[in-house]
Amino acid sequence: MEDYFNKSLANFIKDFACRNEVIAKFKNKKPISVIVKELTFPISEESVITMIWDYLIENNIILLYEPSRNENLQYDIVKKNNEFGKIYFEKVKKGNINKDDYELINIRELKESKSKYDKLGLFEKELIEKLPFKRDVYYLKQVITTTNNLK
Repeated sequence: MEDYFNKSLANFIKDFACRNEVIAKFKNKKPISVIVKELTFPISEESVITMIWDYLIENNIILLYEPSRNENLQYDIVKKNNEFGKIYFEKVKKGNINKDDYELINIRELKESKSKYDKLGLFEKELIEKLPFKRDVYYLKQVITTTNNLK
């Protein structure tokens, strides 16, 4: 129990001190190695990678499943009142996933194809090498990178 508390407290401090800065630098397409060096409050590269991965998944920038599948849907629980003033909770869809906004990216194919991999910039290369991709195929929202480089 004590370990859980200490770990939670450490994660809270990291999120409070660094998360916004990490995500802002990531949105400006800075490579992970550069983000780690430029942080005001130094944290490990592993923590930076975890923050970026969580941001990508939470904001549906990277989908783990095909865009039309229900596994990608995220919900919020919203507190509401009915016409008699009784409080109830409702599950509300967080955001719509338009499958036309996503492109299929094969991570293994990118790593193995020297011609495609060499065309990538440092930002894209570090994403492919350092993010915890556990599968070969992901769906990438077209806002993260110039996906023409990844084709």
